[in-house]
Amino acid sequence: MNENTTIDEAQARAAEAVAADVARPAETAEEVVHTYAEVRAAVTANRANTLALLGCLREVPEPRPFREAEAAMEGSRAMALTMQNPHALYAILLKCGAVESIPVPEDDAAIAEAPEDDAAAADAEAVEAHAEVGDLPDQPTDYLLAITDLGREALDEFEPAKRFGELLAGEPEGYRSAYDTVLACCEEGASKAAIEAALAGHPALAFPKQVYPGYFISKLETVDGISWDGVWRTTEAGQRMRALLA
Repeated sequence: MNENTTIDEAQARAAEAVAADVARPAETAEEVVHTYAEVRAAVTANRANTLALLGCLREVPEPRPFREAEAAMEGSRAMALTMQNPHALYAILLKCGAVESIPVPEDDAAIAEAPEDDAAAADAEAVEAHAEVGDLPDQPTDYLLAITDLGREALDEFEPAKRFGELLAGEPEGYRSAYDTVLACCEEGASKAAIEAALAGHPALAFPKQVYPGYFISKLETVDGISWDGVWRTTEAGQRMRALLA
């Protein structure tokens, strides 16, 4: 069993515990004061979850029904690396204080969940059918999710271009042009083979040590510079990263 698998299992158990806490009536729940250190630790605990957790935060700048926020994350490019489902990811963020849950009165929840038309009903059924048994522990009829000030602080610290700048600061100078080559190659979409061809003979592959094109692909994916949708594509954040390389 590898380290990421162990962390995923631990976080899944934590997610179930948090979901149970959310189910408690607000008046009986103990008030907990969180710190940014907790949020940062949660976001960085498993690198496979980092992009997904940040994506979850971006989905709730204002209070939003939890089912809607989770559905928005399903299948998004932010979910490409994680082994967790959106419900578990939001539970991690609730536990550390990066998001807050806002109970919705039962009557209001019933109105909010009533489908307006057949298309809305079909969408709701599709989302529900996609969720596996056990993915959604007992919880209130409905509640809203909203980012907290601590969550906003995380989005600021982990802004993709900032993360890329920090990455560059610890890399050999010659890697800068290799990253730029990959970002340029992926502007219109590129296969791994196309990226390898673009980097063929690049000095960064041999100095100061031997690395392979996959190294640059992986690093850029981790900081949200490129994403995979059948081909590798430069993201909006990746465009900003190119400006750092100019």
